[in-house]
Amino acid sequence: MTFWQENYTFIKDVYDMRHQKMAEWMENVEKAIARIMADKVYTSAEFKRERDNFHALCKDLERTEVKKWLAQILEILMAERAKDQRKSESDKLDQLIQKHEDLIPTVTKTQVMVDLYWRCYAYGDELKPHIEFLDGIMLSSTREIAPSCVENVDELIERQEKSLVQLETKRAVVKDLIDKGKKILENPDKPKFLEGHVQRIEEGWDDTKSKAQDRLQLLQETKEAWVGYAENNETIAADFE
Repeated sequence: MTFWQENYTFIKDVYDMRHQKMAEWMENVEKAIARIMADKVYTSAEFKRERDNFHALCKDLERTEVKKWLAQILEILMAERAKDQRKSESDKLDQLIQKHEDLIPTVTKTQVMVDLYWRCYAYGDELKPHIEFLDGIMLSSTREIAPSCVENVDELIERQEKSLVQLETKRAVVKDLIDKGKKILENPDKPKFLEGHVQRIEEGWDDTKSKAQDRLQLLQETKEAWVGYAENNETIAADFE
């Protein structure tokens, strides 16, 4: 009896363990792909964790040494086994290897998608402070005001003029961000949420600028009304004297 047959049970257990680990690894890769491609919008931190997990799983995608070892060991183990057992074990290994070969192109495509999706999430992070800035200007330009005197109106006008100067200062940066987003949108595989990002910064800029200008005009008209009111009061007072 050969060494291999004498130690058949032990070696077969090792073989089965490595066969199972290969199968579990492919299952984990499939799960990672499913999470990445799910119709769900992650935070960038969440997506980064999924991306890093996927990349870690796919470091040794070809698994050449593992497949070679499994084939060689199975051939030795089955050398003196019954024909039915040889066929059964050989079929199981063939199925494993075929599944792996089918998985490779899916992983390759997903790697491209992961890079694209990460660019989109990074773009969203890049937009965030500018969206918050626009939201702040929008809030100050649309909240109700009730100035009690002309000096109060002057103060509000000064603030609104500063807001418009800040908007103008941001114009080039915002335009570059809009152009950057539209460039990524040209990719047919872009995620659905990207369009919302681009739309929000583009429409947000236009709407905020319009509302800020409207508020300044309203304040200037309010000031004229206050000045007119004060002049009329002075005229009336002079008529009584």
